[in-house]
Amino acid sequence: MPKLGVIVPYRDRYSHLLSFKKSITKYLNKQGIDFELIIVEQDGATTFNRGKLLNVGFTYAEKLKCDYVAFHDVDMLPIDADYSYSDTPVHLATNFKSSSKTKREVFDDYFGGVTIFPVDLFKRINGYSNLYWGWGFEDNDLLYRCQRYGIPLDKKEIQNKPGNTAALKFNGVSSFVKCKNMINVRRNLTLFVTFSPSDTVLDHTKGEDIYGVLGIAGYDFLLSYSSYRRYSFNIFDHDNNPLYIDSNIKTNYKTSVAITIEPETKRITMYQDGEFVKRIVSKRPLMNYIKEPNFYLGCASPGRLGKEHFFKGLIGEVAIYGDVLEQNEIRSLSTNKYFGLTHDFDEYKSSGKLALYYDAKFIKGYKLTDLTGGGNHGEINECEIVGFDMNDTKIIEVPFRRNCTFKLLEHEENGYLDNKWKNKTTRYNQLRFENEVSKGYLDTDDDGLSDLKFVEHSHTKVKNHSHIIVGI
Repeated sequence: MPKLGVIVPYRDRYSHLLSFKKSITKYLNKQGIDFELIIVEQDGATTFNRGKLLNVGFTYAEKLKCDYVAFHDVDMLPIDADYSYSDTPVHLATNFKSSSKTKREVFDDYFGGVTIFPVDLFKRINGYSNLYWGWGFEDNDLLYRCQRYGIPLDKKEIQNKPGNTAALKFNGVSSFVKCKNMINVRRNLTLFVTFSPSDTVLDHTKGEDIYGVLGIAGYDFLLSYSSYRRYSFNIFDHDNNPLYIDSNIKTNYKTSVAITIEPETKRITMYQDGEFVKRIVSKRPLMNYIKEPNFYLGCASPGRLGKEHFFKGLIGEVAIYGDVLEQNEIRSLSTNKYFGLTHDFDEYKSSGKLALYYDAKFIKGYKLTDLTGGGNHGEINECEIVGFDMNDTKIIEVPFRRNCTFKLLEHEENGYLDNKWKNKTTRYNQLRFENEVSKGYLDTDDDGLSDLKFVEHSHTKVKNHSHIIVGI
């Protein structure tokens, strides 16, 4: 029978540790799995480093003759999980039961929480990186190592949404379209945009990267994609309080987003590809953005130094309606392959409510033509006119997964909180991974098990339970 090493990085969560040890021991004994439980506790001298602690635990698992390991967070208790041997890496943290205060999001390339590795393959990729301090991105690095060293991974097809076959290409530096502002949030309103963000290098001088798709200057009214990998909409009320809607974490692809605003009920709703994302209700009336002379495609404001939020990618179609469209109409817009929006089709019955309509196939004199006949033509600045007829699918590599369920113990959130990274260290980790590691500028052969250094302060072992306290 293969022997499992359960490796748990730990510091300052004693009640979680007690619950975890009791839960995992009972669960694995019931499954009849031969296992060693290895708790690796970091002393308080430095910032927490999950990846390095897991590397330390792996060295002990090797000494204990384990055949495979489970890298396991201490706040996840198994409810229905398969810890059996796998000859490829497999991700188990796929479903959670938790309180409303504690959440864990599972996204395409999520590789954390609970992950099983056979010993030989973990050694082949040189383990985790030792250089991610604080919260985040050591798991992204781990998946990259699997890709780099040819470890078997699953594949996922992301559906690029249909739509018009031409687009404006925005360079992320100086491209934008200037339009006369007619976005009045004091009346019923629907915005609909088809676009595709590009992969981009993050700006190391900033704490975040926001790529504005459609915006109004001042107190930002902005539809965007960001380095948080979320499609977002933000708006302010008339007391200058910001309101946010975020999608879940998503890989960038050709998509459509619709925003509906109902001033009477103060409801703001976001749909992506015709599917409901989130609805918020403002406590106060919204900011009167109609006072601003312009809105922009491809940025928030081209003259706002450091906060222009230039978009890099493609924008194909923009429609603004003087009413709130129902979801069935938005879904028809999102799946539309053939028709312009100035005529009704399928469930779409609101062509007569169009206040503005741009389609990148219709450009004259380097201006986006307002196809409603209203004359609000968009002034194009440094955009290319390109094709928007993408492949039906975008294929990405993702971990193999088992459908497992864990109880998530309540704890303080560490990562994305209140629409930003909670700690600066996460941003540093993101910049390291996105701008250096994933671009191939850093050699993973020189960072991991091969250069692991630590000091063992104490080591206790009772039966098959080990607890090691280390300085790193």
